[in-house]
Amino acid sequence: MLRKVKVAKSSHKLPPVYRGRRFALLSFLLFLIGVLLLRAGYLEIFQQQWLQKQADKRQMREVSVPPYRGMIVDRNEESLAISSPVDSVWCNPRKLFRVRADLLAATGNVVEKEALLAKARLNKLDSGLQKMAELLKIDFTKLQKKLEKNKRRKFMYLARQIPPELSKDISDLALPSFHSTSEYRRFYPMGEALSHVIGFTNIDDKGVEGIERSMNAHLAGVSGRKRVVRDGRGRLIENIEQIKKMIPGQQVMLSIDKRIQFQAYRELKGQVYRMNAKAGSVVVLDAYTGEILAMANMPGFNPNVRSELEPYRYRNRAVMDAFEPGSTMKPLTIAAALEERVIGADILIDTSPGYMKMGKTMIRDPINYGSMTLDRILAKSSNVGVSKVALLMKPSGQWKFLSRVGLGRKPNAGFPNEAQGTLTYYDKWGHVDRASLSYGYGASVSLLQIAHAYTAFATEGILYPLSILKREKKIAGQRVMKIENANAVLRMMRAVVQKKATGKKATIEGYHVAGKTGTAYKFINKRYRKDRKVVSFIGLAPASDPRIVVAVMINEPRVKHATGGRIAAPIFAKIMASTLRILDIPPDNLPATKHAQHTMKGGAS
Repeated sequence: MLRKVKVAKSSHKLPPVYRGRRFALLSFLLFLIGVLLLRAGYLEIFQQQWLQKQADKRQMREVSVPPYRGMIVDRNEESLAISSPVDSVWCNPRKLFRVRADLLAATGNVVEKEALLAKARLNKLDSGLQKMAELLKIDFTKLQKKLEKNKRRKFMYLARQIPPELSKDISDLALPSFHSTSEYRRFYPMGEALSHVIGFTNIDDKGVEGIERSMNAHLAGVSGRKRVVRDGRGRLIENIEQIKKMIPGQQVMLSIDKRIQFQAYRELKGQVYRMNAKAGSVVVLDAYTGEILAMANMPGFNPNVRSELEPYRYRNRAVMDAFEPGSTMKPLTIAAALEERVIGADILIDTSPGYMKMGKTMIRDPINYGSMTLDRILAKSSNVGVSKVALLMKPSGQWKFLSRVGLGRKPNAGFPNEAQGTLTYYDKWGHVDRASLSYGYGASVSLLQIAHAYTAFATEGILYPLSILKREKKIAGQRVMKIENANAVLRMMRAVVQKKATGKKATIEGYHVAGKTGTAYKFINKRYRKDRKVVSFIGLAPASDPRIVVAVMINEPRVKHATGGRIAAPIFAKIMASTLRILDIPPDNLPATKHAQHTMKGGAS
């Protein structure tokens, strides 16, 4: 039988000194807790706004929202310039080197665990930098030198306009002080074929040439601002609010027809290479609207390849370069004489004996053409004949007409840096000046200017303002010559594109063509160089009811017998034929049976 054993309660008690220590310790802990609670309450009640501001300074940022640059499209809304999203990688070198220095110092810590941790983080930083150099395809040694050189700076770009996927790979490396910024990069689908017209943007997406520059205010848009929260590594966590709305750029619609532009550039490029020429330009105009349907230049460049952006390549020669037009001035001289009523359309001009001496200047024709009609003067491009026509006029009449058709003033077609050309005031003209001006010496024009002047022959004497932007409605033009005079000169220019005439290579099957050849020696070092020429051809079609004007200029062709009829006229014919076909303009020189067949097959009537 088990017995219950009573355990006597211990009568041992803590001495008073120990009870006092425990009470003091508990009191101290309670005091600390109270102080912390009071501090927390104070901060929560009285310092809330200040603390919020301090937190926002460390985590919340205001960032810029780049605008989407407006598209550039052709008259049929085909894309000519578009923007694609890209990223740029930048860093704070000062912060990077401070972090690196701290880690390097920590590797010498007496606490082995802390030293090992610092060494591991330092190795991770170095390997991350090396990996980033590989991703950006930069030599690691060069990257180190670049960072070392800029170690006192707070901002430095490492790469601009890289694909977002590549930027994400770099961000995943989680390197301190490295960040990325969203941007846009311009892309040009037509490449070099339209490069001189469109131009290009710089690395900051600002237009610096062509339409990108002249229409930059419309295309650029306005940057926005937003407030975001970032973590300690600078990565975006959350979008908080929009401070300023981003306004995207506006679309710009050009008058250019992408199909015509491609044909014009292809033909020009081929001829410049075949003739081993220094440069060349082509302009295609709609005479009744003043719209520029195509404009091409050589040498060309690809705006998508930055390494090709050299000034001599990207200059828009058709707009910016002025040259002496040579014989393409002759139709304008005859038109001026008709306007001044000093001759009639059926008058005969005696060019015998084939030359004309004026002081020390000798004006010559290849042979003695004798008495000539005005259309034959143009067909044979007689310098003597047109000089005699010019001398029948008063200088003021000749000057006023040339000024009226746009010579000596900017075309204002919408391009930056348009050439004004030169047309000196008539009070300084002598007989030699008046005569030489009649066949294209003593004045300078851009190809766009002279092509514009020729549109008046297509529109029965009305000159419509030029535009590189598509026009939604027809605008008013200015009458620069009488209807009968414009029609008379147009008829005379048809003689130029006939057998045994200078422009016979400009003929187009199925169409009547009117035009004029031009060959001018270049003025270099105070004298005209016979081995340096500018050859050209400007024509209209269909001549029975002209709508299109095409001007071709080849600068310094390096071949024998270089003339406008031999070199520029064939290119004109190819470009004009393509343009008429693309615009579905019906032939005006087909026999009745062929024209009927053409209509039955679905051609324009």
